[in-house]
Amino acid sequence: MLFYKKIVAVVISIFYIFANCSFYNSIFHEYTNNRLFHITTWLGIVEALFWITLFLSVFQLEDKSIQKGDRTREEKEKEIKKDTRDLIICFFIFIASLICINISRVILTSSPYINDIASTVSSYTMFIGGTRVLFIFSAIMFIFIAVSRKNIFLIIISAINTIISIMIWLDFDGNITAIMRITIAILAIIYYLKNDIIKFNKKNGTK
Repeated sequence: MLFYKKIVAVVISIFYIFANCSFYNSIFHEYTNNRLFHITTWLGIVEALFWITLFLSVFQLEDKSIQKGDRTREEKEKEIKKDTRDLIICFFIFIASLICINISRVILTSSPYINDIASTVSSYTMFIGGTRVLFIFSAIMFIFIAVSRKNIFLIIISAINTIISIMIWLDFDGNITAIMRITIAILAIIYYLKNDIIKFNKKNGTK
């Protein structure tokens, strides 16, 4: 990643930490519905930006498994196209389901009336449940992508996010998931900075 992109990615990750800290604090305080609306909306916006930025960085990483083995150039090109297609599919499913989850979080957290409707009307329940299942599916897809890049930080991030997606599906999106998202943001910052350090060391011929 270019330096300015790296700075933007780190800044977004820091905002993601603060947004989750606010969400964490809202669990233990009796905030007004208006304040809860602003906290969850801010979290949703920053979370979408965070994952878009992270996915964009993954697009720049090669699938290490493609480079291994006695494949012809045509076979490698075909594998690269397939890998890119899978990553694009995962990206759109992940972001779309994440946005839907954040919209439902805003509504369910800040509006007790809508919360009651969502728990009784089957169409709302199916929509919320369906997007959560899609989020789990895309989170699992992201694990395979992270493993193919052989980046330990991406692997840990994807594993934690899968646990979060399951907890959201079980309706346990609270203080624990906020802490886990903060952990993901910290790992992402290290991932962004570590990649730069590795590239810098390679250019200077050091280990």
